[in-house]
Amino acid sequence: MPNLRTVIQETHRTLEAAGIPDARLEAEVMVMDVMRMLRQAIFAEQESQVSPQQEEQLAAIVARRLTREPLAYILNYREFYGVNLLVNQDVLIPRPETETMVEHALFMALMGMESRELVIADVGTGTGAIAVNLAIHLPAARIYASDAYDATLDVAAYNVRVHNVADRVTLLKGDLLEPLPEPVDVIVANLPYLPTERIPTLQPEVQWEPTAALDGGPDGLDHIRRLITQASAGDRLKPHGVILLEMDPEQMGEAQSLASASFPEAEITVEPDLAGRDRVLSISLGGDRYDD
Repeated sequence: MPNLRTVIQETHRTLEAAGIPDARLEAEVMVMDVMRMLRQAIFAEQESQVSPQQEEQLAAIVARRLTREPLAYILNYREFYGVNLLVNQDVLIPRPETETMVEHALFMALMGMESRELVIADVGTGTGAIAVNLAIHLPAARIYASDAYDATLDVAAYNVRVHNVADRVTLLKGDLLEPLPEPVDVIVANLPYLPTERIPTLQPEVQWEPTAALDGGPDGLDHIRRLITQASAGDRLKPHGVILLEMDPEQMGEAQSLASASFPEAEITVEPDLAGRDRVLSISLGGDRYDD
């Protein structure tokens, strides 16, 4: 039987030869899954033997990956902000850049709104990645997580339950802010923001993901534009509220103009992601200028 080191090396070479991005990392993750080992263990136990059954399981994973099916769909999970989340082809795979949304929402909640009973809306929740993490780190907050699709909400519901935050995360079905039963303090939204014509040009893995979770219309801002319009109507966001929107850096200028037109008195800033690229548009209405 081959040892762990050999299996990882061979898997790495197979993936790399097929042009799979991050081939070494993916080889390690595949082996970790098959061997039921933590990352530190696969480095500490390089001489451990891999059984024929484990080799067969690994070969099946590799075969699927060579079709360019995303590894997250094959393994049915993705790590996001330190927690594992169920994923399947009904949901967009959470991206590292979206962790910026969690970071900024936590910062604003902990530094600027700690005296209030915080109510948050995660709009277009998908896997529930943002809602689950905010609930874990803000145990006093109440969170609404909305999406337009039953199958998507089924995935979010599983993740909410498995991370024991079902008492504080309420799932809602509907269009953007429409299902919210009350005004909220913070709106966080990672909505589809890819321009329609760009989607077919993206890497093969993206083509496996649901188009509805990617397609933001001709300029990518259709959903963001509608959310800003709904929020400015006045009955979904509290007077001191904050909106955090993820988007492509190239869309920031147009989105800032949209936000300024709808919220002329708001403080509008842009937050970079982990790679230093403009990623999150922050619209802050400002508590002291309004009555609660």
